[in-house]
Amino acid sequence: MMKKLLSLIPVLLLTLNACGPSEAPSQHHVAPVAVHTAMAAASEESTVVEAAGSLQSTREALISSKVMGTITEIRKKAGDIAHSGDILIVIDSRDVAGQIQQARGALAQAMAATAISETNFRRFEKLFAKGAASQLELDQARFQYETAKGATSQAEGAVATATSYQSYAEIPAPFDGRIVDRLCDVGEMAAPGRPLVKMEDSRHIRLEVAVTEQNLQTLSVGAPVQVRVPSLDDRAFAGTVSEIVPAADPATHNFLVKIALPEDTRLRAGLYGRALFVSGIRTVIRLPRSAIITHGGMTSVLLVDNKKADRRMVLIADGTGDPVEILSGLSAGDEFVVSPPSDIEDGMPVEVLR
Repeated sequence: MMKKLLSLIPVLLLTLNACGPSEAPSQHHVAPVAVHTAMAAASEESTVVEAAGSLQSTREALISSKVMGTITEIRKKAGDIAHSGDILIVIDSRDVAGQIQQARGALAQAMAATAISETNFRRFEKLFAKGAASQLELDQARFQYETAKGATSQAEGAVATATSYQSYAEIPAPFDGRIVDRLCDVGEMAAPGRPLVKMEDSRHIRLEVAVTEQNLQTLSVGAPVQVRVPSLDDRAFAGTVSEIVPAADPATHNFLVKIALPEDTRLRAGLYGRALFVSGIRTVIRLPRSAIITHGGMTSVLLVDNKKADRRMVLIADGTGDPVEILSGLSAGDEFVVSPPSDIEDGMPVEVLR
């Protein structure tokens, strides 16, 4: 009996070994993540430079009087539209009327003296021809006549000057425009050279901006410029460079550029404006904002390399627009995931959906 048991032990051991594990379990299989991809493409875009400034009228005038007198009437106030020839201010012209009368009286006296001297000169011509007058007497008569004629011409000029002063009593608008400011009141004394009204041509407005020396190299007279006015709902206007001041500001080393704008009743001097002009062409890569992954202040893009996810750190341009400009970290032709799933990780297998 004992011998039978001993002979069964090797058989039992072989049976137990056969029932035990013969190899390690297979690794866990990870299913590919389905994603939509696109190819990064480079494109050429214009480099836009911005310069800020204020709107100015192309023509402004400080209107003053040419005569002295009391202001009796002001017909236009600040904000009013005036047309060329419209009377803006009326000055008391009674003093001028007195000057005209004096000038006319002096002219009448000069004309009478001229008539007498001419008659005397003609008489001496006849006497000299008969030998009854000397050459000296004839010359003296001629001198008196010429002097009288000169006095008459001078008196005529005085009358014309005094008469012109009477027209200066009514001060007209020199051009079509808007009254910007009134610098006087009724009852004040107007004097030659004293500004009474400030006026601007409201139809022709330009934007004046300061441009750096580097950006100035790409500008020329006649170049198109887009102008935006924030106070007018950031509306865009098509402008043209009309003048570039060749001398730089000694403090800022910037150059003054004047940009002509189209006629528009909404444009007024003093408004803030921004000029956007093209300074060159550059090559850029843009991706949809959905492809950008932001984590811990870092930005990255998920690429597909050999059917696996490859996280690539990138640098993007500031801004909230869509698409996003990629400054570095990506090349044209790279295949990127358009909208990466939140649970995908670097190195995971992916399946590209077409």
